[in-house]
Amino acid sequence: MGDFMNNEKKLIEFLEKNNGYITTAELVELNIYKSQIQFYIDKGIIEKVSHGLYMSTKTFKDEYYILQKNYPSAIFSYNTALHILNLTNKTPSVIDITVPRNKKVRGHYNIHYVSENYYEIGIIKATSPLGNPVKVYNAERCICDMLKSETEFDLELQNRVLDYYFNSKDKNIELLLEYSKIFNIYEKVNTIVEVMMKW
Repeated sequence: MGDFMNNEKKLIEFLEKNNGYITTAELVELNIYKSQIQFYIDKGIIEKVSHGLYMSTKTFKDEYYILQKNYPSAIFSYNTALHILNLTNKTPSVIDITVPRNKKVRGHYNIHYVSENYYEIGIIKATSPLGNPVKVYNAERCICDMLKSETEFDLELQNRVLDYYFNSKDKNIELLLEYSKIFNIYEKVNTIVEVMMKW
């Protein structure tokens, strides 16, 4: 029983240091084997979240963090990234993610597939609405995606996002123009920059 108590202490310490989540592989590293996991579930210390992922019963379920734990290549994008970056106060009804074309993601998400050349552009670390670390596209990448896929964004939302961005002290106009060249929308973005920077 001493072994279980010692492992329990290690498990609780690990959960506290890792936002309340642990994978099956990490449990095994703590010398807690698959056959023993049920013991800690029954004891109310952890609960199963998805295949190979568990969370502390003291933790609020964070859909954003869980999604990235399950699919590390999924980057929050479009409306979801705009929400995480506080560029819109509209909470997305469906989570938007971007993944490389060769990756498969299961679940009810808006999945945007891109080629490897575009996938890496603008990935940053941010904080989910529940305070956990997640990867999102930066504001400049999101604006390029938004202006390139206008059908996914109503005009009112576009204007609000652009207002927030151009009034933000964190804006990086040079980077925005650089990205706009990569995504072939330079003329459009340059016109917006000229108009917005005149105010």
